Amino acid sequence: MKPGVKLIQYIHASQVEDYGNLPAGSTVNLASVLNGNLQTLPFTQDSADINEQWHYDNNGRYSDFSLSAALRTDKESHRKTLQALAGKKYIFVVTLVSGTRYLIGSREYLPTFTYSDGISGISSNGFSFKISLKSLHGVLLVS
Repeated sequence: MKPGVKLIQYIHASQVEDYGNLPAGSTVNLASVLNGNLQTLPFTQDSADINEQWHYDNNGRYSDFSLSAALRTDKESHRKTLQALAGKKYIFVVTLVSGTRYLIGSREYLPTFTYSDGISGISSNGFSFKISLKSLHGVLLVS
């Protein structure tokens, strides 16, 4: 069963204080690290798929996180937002339907945002996008 994603928000990494390399499962007080306002990334809720897996290699344990979703409405009005998010400049806050909130990324471990025109297997009348992050601390809980 995949957890339902209710809200995806973002903020430029320059507007987030460096909170260091926290251990996996840590909780971050979001209000204490933000120097700006979160913006909302629209998406089609039933399209969101979130996954975090932990791996081990010669350097130790690390998290491999991904969130993929689609944006099916009002396509052209969102193109500039997606273009701005592309790359490694933003940190994301994801809120699940349960109310649990996750902080995706830090200034040390910036997530990658990619998008493509069209939604695989559905239509070309929207966008699909993916947020991915490899880090030592994984996703962090938000208080």
